[in-house]
Amino acid sequence: MLDERIRTDDESLGRRRYHVNKQRAVERSLERWRHGLKADWHLLSRDDVANMAYIAGELWATLARDEWESVHFSKLGLHETRLIVAHADRLRRHGARHEETIAEVMRLVEQARVRSEAGAFDARADQSPA
Repeated sequence: MLDERIRTDDESLGRRRYHVNKQRAVERSLERWRHGLKADWHLLSRDDVANMAYIAGELWATLARDEWESVHFSKLGLHETRLIVAHADRLRRHGARHEETIAEVMRLVEQARVRSEAGAFDARADQSPA
């Protein structure tokens, strides 16, 4: 009986730790996302932000930690954010295909990162002496 209670307590603690870590990761990702969007953040509704938090949580739960650490939320613009919000809404409310949705969101994130790096490279090239 005591052994069963200890195992149950350990399982509860493990679940709680998982949820706390997930929530912290989601909060950090939303902060980075907000920072990247700058003034455009105010164009998002509460539902939009809730969907962003939801999809960030799904990404955190799905991706390996090194993959998660490489997700650049701060590179996402308003256009990509709106597309991601739409994907999250379909996944959350309408049961869209999870794996396909996550893959599409990751494609949008990667696309934003590449675009951002290309823009930074172009800016450096413009500043170099001729």
